[in-house]
Amino acid sequence: MTATTRTTDERSTLPLPALIVLSVIGFTTMLTETIPAGLLGDVGAALQTSDSVTGQLLTLYAAASMLAAIPLTTLTRSWPRKPLLIATVIGIAAANAVTAASSEFYLTAAARILGGVCAGIQWAMMAGYAMRMVDSTLKGRALSVAMAGIPIALAFGIPLGTILGSAVGWRGVFLVLVITGTVAGVLATLWLPRFDGETGTAKLSFKAVVLRPGLAVIVLCAFAFQAAHMNLYTYIEPYLRLSDLDDNISAVLLALGVAAIIGLWATGTIIDRHLTALGLTVLGLFCLAMGTLGLLAATSPAVIAAAIVWGFALGCAPTLYQTACARAAGPSIDVAQAVLVTLFNAGMASGSLIGGLALSATGSAHALPWISFAIFAVILVAMALTRAASLPSTSTNS
Repeated sequence: MTATTRTTDERSTLPLPALIVLSVIGFTTMLTETIPAGLLGDVGAALQTSDSVTGQLLTLYAAASMLAAIPLTTLTRSWPRKPLLIATVIGIAAANAVTAASSEFYLTAAARILGGVCAGIQWAMMAGYAMRMVDSTLKGRALSVAMAGIPIALAFGIPLGTILGSAVGWRGVFLVLVITGTVAGVLATLWLPRFDGETGTAKLSFKAVVLRPGLAVIVLCAFAFQAAHMNLYTYIEPYLRLSDLDDNISAVLLALGVAAIIGLWATGTIIDRHLTALGLTVLGLFCLAMGTLGLLAATSPAVIAAAIVWGFALGCAPTLYQTACARAAGPSIDVAQAVLVTLFNAGMASGSLIGGLALSATGSAHALPWISFAIFAVILVAMALTRAASLPSTSTNS
């Protein structure tokens, strides 16, 4: 079934099987990126590398994803969407297969780079693919279902990897990812609709896409959001020592992760009708959470409550930014999403760097929530002042 043959009735209901396939693909891809963090010791022992060197396998994947997203999405924007998406799934499955079999660090590193490149293209495509399946009244809801695998993987990926690693070994974990990716690829072949790429007459230049009203504000605020989040999240353990919760870090992160999933669900129910109000509310919740974590860092109940608010807002944020980006981008959604993906990844790296410098300079994690609060406050002001363009109520198709 092609995009041109889909009926109005089909587009006015959620195609759940296809959206769930996209969610499984996102889940597998995000696990591929993050799961080595829970297996560093075992992987390093097999590759005969230290934890610090083994940890660069995560860095290489993220860097490849960040660097590949814009140029390769621009290069492939006219290609048919379905075979390109399936090719990225196959590429990530192949990267995991090589990782499972490799005993050499450089071969494993090359596999991680391949996986990251495929992920960069895939992340740029996913939002547009989901939103093209439905009409304008369901785009946000479709996006929240399609992207649900990502926060689930972020919330449970590292503990899941640790548990699976104990049961089947680290190589077995990557073989499970190969199987999951293969199944997702088969289901994508069967259930995903076909969509054409951008035509020659419809394609805007990269500069023209970036200069569409509101888009620059959206992607820059997305960068700042990730920096503010990762500034504290990366160093959550030393922060939790301030309230004697560091022995319960898994429980706190679990509560944050569950709240994020609830936030994702809530976003899907209201984002199509209330993007502006949702966007400003979510940013207000981030400010509330960070301010509480700064003021009441030594009070365990307050810290836990603020972490839940933080998690809820975190679950809302990716879909919020992707929907705003898609509405501002109009027909050039994939290129715009590639810019968003790149700045998301750059923000993650920047946030970890900012937090590390602050922690080193002050010797305490107490300053971290205040840094995040300041960044979130700037984002809130920027998006409030530009809300007509950065949080548009409808898509711009011209």
